[in-house]
Amino acid sequence: MDDTRKKQGFGAGASVTQKIEAELKNIDIDQEMDVIGLASHFKGDFRFGKYTRIEGKIEGNVSSDGILILSSTSEIKAEINGRIVVIDGKIEGNINAEECVIVQEHGLVTGNIKSPNVEIDPGATINGSIFMGKYHQRFVELESLT
Repeated sequence: MDDTRKKQGFGAGASVTQKIEAELKNIDIDQEMDVIGLASHFKGDFRFGKYTRIEGKIEGNVSSDGILILSSTSEIKAEINGRIVVIDGKIEGNINAEECVIVQEHGLVTGNIKSPNVEIDPGATINGSIFMGKYHQRFVELESLT
């Protein structure tokens, strides 16, 4: 692997967060990212593209083919299915991610997480179970992680 890719977070030992940051760094956010704004409140089933940031409220089912970012102002009551899910807001519902789930400092998850990789920042809260590993075979029961 060449040095450029290692610097972008794709080398051995690079965290999932570094890989996501490297991917987002290379996009035109104004052109390629969908945003659900702070004043928005939607109910129903939603399917998003490659890059999506949710700042408002959603109730229903959410699926994404790419990186789904739930900002600190988001309030989600939904089942979420996606490739990569980054949570810094409130979510009530189960999360299934093909690659990883990252629960950031202000993230509050009430529901189960299934993903091969899970990163939990200090200050995050999870009320539910985490199923992780290559095939979600490992089970960790968590009542609350703070």
